[in-house]
Amino acid sequence: MFQLDFSQFDTTLFIRGNISIHLESYGNSTEDEIQFHLGPNIKIERMRLRKDGKKFYAKTFKREESKKLGRISLRDPLQKGKYILEMAYNMTICDEDVDGVRCSLDNQNNSSLKSTSFTTKFEPTLARAFFPCWDEPGVKATFNITVKHHKKYTVLSNMPPIEQRKPIDWNEQWKTTVFQTTPPMSTYLLAFAIGEFVKLETRTERGIPVTVWTYPEDVMSMKFTLEYAPVIFDRLEDALEIPYPLPKIDLIAARNFHVGGMENWGLIVFEFASIAYTPPITDHVNETVDRMYNEFRIGKLIAHEAAHQWFGNLVTMRDWSELFLNEGFATFYVYEMMSSERPVTAQFEYYDSLAALVAAQSEEDHRLSLVRELATESQVESSFHPTNLYTKGCVLIRMLRDLVSDFDFKAAVRRYLRKNAYRSVSRDDLFASLPAYADHGAEQEKLFSVLEGWFVNEGLPEITLIRNYDNEMMTISQKKTVHHEYRSFLKDRKSVATVRYRGSRSAEDGSTLFDDTLFDGYIERKKDKRRKHRPARRKASTTPPISLISRRDELRKPRRVGASQDLWTIPITYMFGSLKTSEGQVIREFWLKNRTVSFGDAEISPNQAVLVNPEWKYSYRVNYDLLNWKLLARTLHQNHLEINDKSRMQLLLDAEYFLSNSVNPHLYLYLLGYLAHETKMEVMLFGIDAVYRFIDVFKATQLNKAILVYFEPVISQMDHLLNESQVDAETASLWLVKPERLAKLYQMRCAAGLPSCKNDYYTQKWSRAPDEWTEDVHKQVTAVCHQLFTNTPDEVKTVQDLLDNRLHSSGAKWALTVQLAACSHGQKLLRKTARAIVSTKNAAVYASALQSDFSLHYNPTFRKYLWNEISKMSNFEKTALFSTNSTNILPASRILLHSVKTIDELQQIRGLLTNWGPLLTLHFEYLERYLLWISSVSQGVLHQFFAADLSNF
Repeated sequence: MFQLDFSQFDTTLFIRGNISIHLESYGNSTEDEIQFHLGPNIKIERMRLRKDGKKFYAKTFKREESKKLGRISLRDPLQKGKYILEMAYNMTICDEDVDGVRCSLDNQNNSSLKSTSFTTKFEPTLARAFFPCWDEPGVKATFNITVKHHKKYTVLSNMPPIEQRKPIDWNEQWKTTVFQTTPPMSTYLLAFAIGEFVKLETRTERGIPVTVWTYPEDVMSMKFTLEYAPVIFDRLEDALEIPYPLPKIDLIAARNFHVGGMENWGLIVFEFASIAYTPPITDHVNETVDRMYNEFRIGKLIAHEAAHQWFGNLVTMRDWSELFLNEGFATFYVYEMMSSERPVTAQFEYYDSLAALVAAQSEEDHRLSLVRELATESQVESSFHPTNLYTKGCVLIRMLRDLVSDFDFKAAVRRYLRKNAYRSVSRDDLFASLPAYADHGAEQEKLFSVLEGWFVNEGLPEITLIRNYDNEMMTISQKKTVHHEYRSFLKDRKSVATVRYRGSRSAEDGSTLFDDTLFDGYIERKKDKRRKHRPARRKASTTPPISLISRRDELRKPRRVGASQDLWTIPITYMFGSLKTSEGQVIREFWLKNRTVSFGDAEISPNQAVLVNPEWKYSYRVNYDLLNWKLLARTLHQNHLEINDKSRMQLLLDAEYFLSNSVNPHLYLYLLGYLAHETKMEVMLFGIDAVYRFIDVFKATQLNKAILVYFEPVISQMDHLLNESQVDAETASLWLVKPERLAKLYQMRCAAGLPSCKNDYYTQKWSRAPDEWTEDVHKQVTAVCHQLFTNTPDEVKTVQDLLDNRLHSSGAKWALTVQLAACSHGQKLLRKTARAIVSTKNAAVYASALQSDFSLHYNPTFRKYLWNEISKMSNFEKTALFSTNSTNILPASRILLHSVKTIDELQQIRGLLTNWGPLLTLHFEYLERYLLWISSVSQGVLHQFFAADLSNF
């Protein structure tokens, strides 16, 4: 138990406190030292240790600054019994070097800083900067808090204050607030807030008070948060069948809070802008879409922090290495809660996040395991990654549910929370509450054995299906997915074996040409009926009492991280057949526990496509032999509805991953062509990313025009779905999940010359009023850029003169001007623009000019002038620009170098310096291989693809 009394708790960035820590030794010990965490900003004034009311003598007190520890050396070892460790201390707050307290500051009295308000955020290891403690999540204690403060300020903590019965002395400037005792909880969840707040109040259905604290001027922007918070708490109580255990729920809209939200138990702190929203007063469709998505965005954040009140606060992971027990469950329940009213948006955001996870875990520098050793504070801090922790944890919780059934999962979660309430746990405790076996196919596997590899292995698995089309045999293998293995330009051509399949013919460069005879006799089959989940039952909940002995035993349990391997137990599902036939579609399920398995399936015709992981149920990549890829592509072209929309999303991602940089990029190009018939908005949003990247890769080649012509019906369909989505607000809000997709579509439709670009109209409009934006800025600027690029300087002289004059502006106006000027062909304007850009001495500005947000066009003249201006910089400036002397290349430097599109441009850059250093030399080698590959396939298989009669495909 901690007794915390703050005798000076005001706004002068200085706090004085007294702490009494109640300890118990369960037996005589050989230890003669007490260690605890102590931040560098805390100064101990007095210290006393008592046992059974008598003084227990200490020899020395030392600080170990590097480990943020305090050490009390005792004259005698600890004996069995109860102790009280008392300390008086003071500390400074709002120090940039010591985080944990976030302040809003004012300058007063000749620059003397005062805090107008502050809030605390102790996660993960910052409680030690506010009070001496054992700052580990597995150590739980109760807290009695007393605060003396100026009466004009409201002070909040995890529990409600105890009502003061003595009369208030209105002449007294100070008051004392005493808070109720907290339940057992970890130190990182303790929280304080002080400020001149006003409150908005409501209640949950069960009568728990919900209060939103904010500033008087911000009251109207908190309306949605006030209405939605009790709804989410009610839903969570209904879903978990465990009442929220505290007597109040406070939500604070804080200033200067550096994360979106923090789940302190009973005192949730949000960054103000994260939950502030003032809805429009009209019902215009665009404003309705904006309102819906902003409410969805705020609702997600509230749901996440609310879910933590059970997952993380009531039941806490014992060690930071198993942080997914907090964040994975919280993220999982966000999608569960938000699906009630925004099912389309919630489902799409999940799969969009899954795509980001699979992409990140396929790169060598991001293949992090979910459970891993975290030895330092910085490692713990960096583990809070939106993709590698939050999304991966959610995906594996969802996988767990799918393997045990929804009914059994819900029952197990309730059992887990009831059994472990107020305790600290490991994943072993989670498994103890779950069914022992996972159900998939004809065999059952131990659930722990299945999921352990997914928790501790780095990266994600990829499955490869190789079919023998002569004897009905199939081989399925697994390995850790590594992206560079599918970049053919990184391989030695002579060492790459060319695998040929029946009915294929090879080109001179080792690629495989299309053969339409592969698709003769296409047959389809039947889909089995799946077992339905059992209906859910409601149970009453009780919280078991917890003894000190059991808490001690929890802390004595050994920590178990587990060794990372590259072998998973994978639930394999594959499907074949057609919904059009009497047999329908057939589904097979089995476990893949070994590296490789081979088997036969006599029901599959050689002309049928096999699809692995239908409905994108599990988070592994899937590769196929070349012929099966062709069969899948042909299925998409003939009737894409034969393949589930979620599987179409995965096919787009996996085809790009395995095929786009291979010796067969034309197969990927052919597959993308089916999007001209895609009718599902969610799938098309994935398609926008894929098509945009393909055009961007080849935009500097002679095939650029042919590629744009090929994709014209695809881009037209994207345009059609955009217009169609405007009649349904929730569908339209999908564009706001990643707004950059809308900008990509604007660029593609202009590059393809579609009428919807409206370049003439927007150019005239912009010329008349260049600073008045009545519509989407990206839409208008992209159209003006296209007008500049597709016309001669004389034809757009008025616009060029306007841009020339605006190059003397500053800020956002200047940034927009250089982006537009870079689209021009006027050499005088381009030279002037290049000089203006380089004069900023800012690598990010250079990279932004080369990777325009408003154009898919490649302007070699502008690039030549820009690199010429950069060449005039001193060697010192160029060395700093490209960070050639650094051990790590700066992100802006890397983006700048990788914006190169041709070998000639790369050679021009190479001549800027004589010594590029070992790191950048590797980047040059990579880019040279990549650009030569682009040139090779452009003149090879892609040229042959466009020369062929595509009507036969």
